[in-house]
Amino acid sequence: MEIDTPTKDKPSSSDNVNVAPFDLESYISRYEKSSETKLQRLLFIAKHASSENNNNNNELIKSCYEMIEKHCKEYGNVKRYKEVFGPATSSSSSSSEPNGANGAKSCYEMIEKHCKEYGNVKRYKEVFGPATSSSSSSETNGANGGAAGEEKEDHHDHPDHPPPHPSKYGFHYDAPYLTQTESSSSMQLEALEARLKTAQAHLTKESIRSAYLSLADFHKNRGELREALHKMKKSQDYCTKNSQSGQVCLMIIELAVDSRYYNEVRSYISKAEHTSDLLSTDPLFASKLRAASALVSLSENQYADAALKLSSISSDLTNQFSTVMSAEDIALYGSILGLASLDRDNLQSAILDSNNFKGRLELVPPLRDALRHYVRAEYGPCLKLLSSVLPDVRLDIHLAKHIDALYGLIRDRCIVQYFVPYSTACMNTMANVFHMSVEDMEDVLARLIGEGRMPGRPRIDSLKKTVKTESVVCTERRRRREVERKVKMMGDRFVKETEGMILRMSCLEHGLIVQNDKQGGWRGQNRYAGDGRGQQRSRSGGAYEGGPGGGGAQVMYDMDFSSDEDEGGDAVMMDLEGYGVMNPEDV
Repeated sequence: MEIDTPTKDKPSSSDNVNVAPFDLESYISRYEKSSETKLQRLLFIAKHASSENNNNNNELIKSCYEMIEKHCKEYGNVKRYKEVFGPATSSSSSSSEPNGANGAKSCYEMIEKHCKEYGNVKRYKEVFGPATSSSSSSETNGANGGAAGEEKEDHHDHPDHPPPHPSKYGFHYDAPYLTQTESSSSMQLEALEARLKTAQAHLTKESIRSAYLSLADFHKNRGELREALHKMKKSQDYCTKNSQSGQVCLMIIELAVDSRYYNEVRSYISKAEHTSDLLSTDPLFASKLRAASALVSLSENQYADAALKLSSISSDLTNQFSTVMSAEDIALYGSILGLASLDRDNLQSAILDSNNFKGRLELVPPLRDALRHYVRAEYGPCLKLLSSVLPDVRLDIHLAKHIDALYGLIRDRCIVQYFVPYSTACMNTMANVFHMSVEDMEDVLARLIGEGRMPGRPRIDSLKKTVKTESVVCTERRRRREVERKVKMMGDRFVKETEGMILRMSCLEHGLIVQNDKQGGWRGQNRYAGDGRGQQRSRSGGAYEGGPGGGGAQVMYDMDFSSDEDEGGDAVMMDLEGYGVMNPEDV
């Protein structure tokens, strides 16, 4: 990225023009030669490098395909070879594949017949309706330029999108090699299955476990990861020691990471931690589990958790886990995730001053310097160094889809920390510090203020291009209003609770308890009701002449004192106003 030019919220790879070329040989040599992650990383680089319009990337893509072809032929990975180097299935290669074209035509004929026979209008429209993709005609490319751009971006973001076909770079499908390899592989598979049957016949657990592991390695080398994972799980049932079970769990974790089965990874990490003796005898075993657990947290966007796990990995773990990640990957992931999620104190203690992690920072000097600049509040140089490694990070299979979000988090944290010591800041100065345009800086500040992440409740002055916090007078007024509101709420609550307490005390004093029973209506639970002098009254027309408070008609309230078991009884009238008790209807 050119730091002197304004940057957007999502840093684009097109801004990174003056960067060192990607060293593929040095990068891929970090991983185990026969590992699946090496093959997947090469395919990932070939795909994502092709999405950028850069002539230098053609050599990079060609080198990737050379390594992929060599790996597949050396280890017999037939499945991956067919997927990558097999005949192209796009419409551009239909002329060289008459059999494939005829098969597709037959499929569409059957689909059309089915839709018309059973009246499936919706599916007919989807399949045979007007083409909307950019590849339907050359007119579509000119008319729908925006849609084509969105499709290209989707190609860049989706890891399952196929890379460009190797035939564009001079690679050809080697059919004789496949025939020979398939023949030898079938013979090898028969021998391994015969070995398993023999072991099962002798009921020897160790032999059965070894046979299942051999079958798992066979399927793994062929690229059949799901079948390899199934055989690996079978072998765990025949482990006789906890150490064996722990090793099998670790191999399953490696396969699950390659297959992106992160739920399986989490499950077997837990099993390994609770059933294995290797945690106490082998310190690297626990570090490998933490590294795998960090990848699970990263896949779930739990960046702080992943950063802390990576920082706690023992410094003795270097390339012993290269089937999943290298020592440079641990340093790269931990540094970027720490910058994006940890505060300055945790970053200093967990990353820069950690005995386990500070030595790893020497493997990634730009990120080491970026961390130091961030801790010293030098945010411009920090972002500049971080931008210099963005092109390489975009080619990492685990971090690529998170890097835009992580870069945005780091930049937002830098802007917030920059504004903390100031009450007023000039947006022109901030734009120069963070190498952004003033308009972009204003948009970022407005978003941060709206999210409540800027301290001091600042406001933007678009005319003067400044951002300032609340004045002391405004702060005092706001706090005073908040205190007044809280006092009013407390007073209202106190009055309400006091009135309720007086009512309950008055009812208890006169032996009156009124509640809403299951059948509805108000029913008294005390059979005593009178005027306080032991004079029981009976109903007489709904009113009495005279009373404790003087002459005249008194308001009477009819209370039903009969229980549900009583067959009947007279209702008792009680004078409530004579005793100064509130009418239940008013309550």
